[in-house]
Amino acid sequence: MKKREKPTELTRAELEVMQIVWRLKEAFLGEVVEEFREPKPAYTTVSTVIRTLEAKGFLAHRVVGKSHRYYPAVGRDEYRSHFMQRVVRNFFNDSPGQVLSFLAESGSLTVEQYEELKRVARQIVETEQK
Repeated sequence: MKKREKPTELTRAELEVMQIVWRLKEAFLGEVVEEFREPKPAYTTVSTVIRTLEAKGFLAHRVVGKSHRYYPAVGRDEYRSHFMQRVVRNFFNDSPGQVLSFLAESGSLTVEQYEELKRVARQIVETEQK
């Protein structure tokens, strides 16, 4: 059987489950359900999402007695990197500069966030000049 290629995007429900498993590092299904805020999704709903994440290659498990203990097969940083690369490529013509311009001109940044953007941009330039 051909191994599926890992998709680069998670649904909202899948991302919620992955955020929990990334934070816990490994967990039983019931522990994942308990981490949700009220109103908690149904146990069967979370179970379905976990099975989907396993089929997509994002989660793996080890058998503990009659239960499965789930752990990330894809790290948070790896997912974030692939996701952001797709966003930059698809929405900003593969230009990080356009991303920064968009953020700076969007009007949604606080003064502190704008200053952080400038600081990060300066650090990148200084690093590349060395």
